[in-house]
Amino acid sequence: MRNRLILIIALAAAVLLILALRAQQDARVADLESRPLLDAAQLELLAAASQLQLARGELSATLAREGEQWTVADHHHFPLQRERLAALLHALRGARILEAKTANPAHHARLGLDASAPAPDSLQLTIEGEAGSLQLLFGERVGNGQLMRFADQDQVWLINRPLQTSVSPRDWLDLQVVQLPLEEVQEALWQHADGEQVRFDKASEGDYNLRLADSQEPGYQRWINGVVLGLVGLRAQDVQLREQLQLSDTPMLRMQLQTRAGDRLQAALQAIDGRYWVLVEEVERVDGSLLQVNADPRWAFQIGIAEVEALARGGAELLSGPQPVDEYE
Repeated sequence: MRNRLILIIALAAAVLLILALRAQQDARVADLESRPLLDAAQLELLAAASQLQLARGELSATLAREGEQWTVADHHHFPLQRERLAALLHALRGARILEAKTANPAHHARLGLDASAPAPDSLQLTIEGEAGSLQLLFGERVGNGQLMRFADQDQVWLINRPLQTSVSPRDWLDLQVVQLPLEEVQEALWQHADGEQVRFDKASEGDYNLRLADSQEPGYQRWINGVVLGLVGLRAQDVQLREQLQLSDTPMLRMQLQTRAGDRLQAALQAIDGRYWVLVEEVERVDGSLLQVNADPRWAFQIGIAEVEALARGGAELLSGPQPVDEYE
C-alpha cells in the first residue's frame, strides 16, 4: 500500500513537471512567433524624442525634453519623475505583437481605437522628434494583452501587455524636494516668526538622533528628529512658480542646517491663504555631497498641514511631547 502511494505521488509529480515544461515551451514558441511592437526606425525615433504626449479622455500630459532633462510641459516645465518615464519607455520597447486582428475601420470605435472619438479608457500616445512623429492608440484589453493600432494604419494588433501609465500632469511631477540621511545632519537652527529659536545638534559626529542644543533635558526624541526630518526628507504635494504667489518678506519659519561634510541648506516656510509653501533659499554643497535638493529659485513647494505641524513645533512642545487627552473633556 505504501509503495503504491509513493508511485502515485511520483507519477503525479512527473505529470506536473511535463505540463510545466510544455507550458514553458509553448511560451517560448509564442515569443518566437511574436515580434516587437516598434521596429528599428520607430525605436530610434523614441530614443531621440523631443516630446511625448499622453491622452485619455479629457485628460492629457505633455512630456518635453530640455537638453538631457525631461520636464512636464503642462506644469511650467517642472522636472518629471525619471523612474516613471523609464517605466513607460521600458514598456514600449518591450511590447510585442502577438497576432493581427481586424483591419476594418468600422470596428475601431467599438475597440476603443478611434482617434476622433476615443473611449474613456483608451490611451493615445504621440511621439515627436526631429525625424517625424508617431501616434499609437491603445484600446480594449484582451486577456493579459491589449488591442492597439498605429494611427496611420487600419490594422489592429494584439500586444502581449497593456500599456499602463497616468495621463495626469501632476502624477508626473518629481515632488521629492530634499533628500539627505538624518545621520548626515550635524546641526540645525529653526527661527520662528515670533522670535523663538530652536537649535539642534548631536552628542557626537555620526549619531542618528538629534538633541536640543540649548537644553539639559532630553525632550521628546521622536518629535525632535521629526522636525529636521521634515526638511531633509521633504516631499511636496504640489509645486508652483514663486512669481504667481504673494510671498512675504517675513516667513513663519526659517530653517537652516549643516551636514558633517560641510553642506549648508537654508529654507523658509510661508503661509498664504491657508496653504503652506516651502522655499529653498540657499544651498552650498561640497564635493561628494549626499545632499540632493531642487534648489531652482523659480519654485515654491506646497506641503500639507501634517508636515507643517512637524516642522513648526517649538521648543516647549519638543520638551514636553504629546499631551494626554482627557476623554471627558
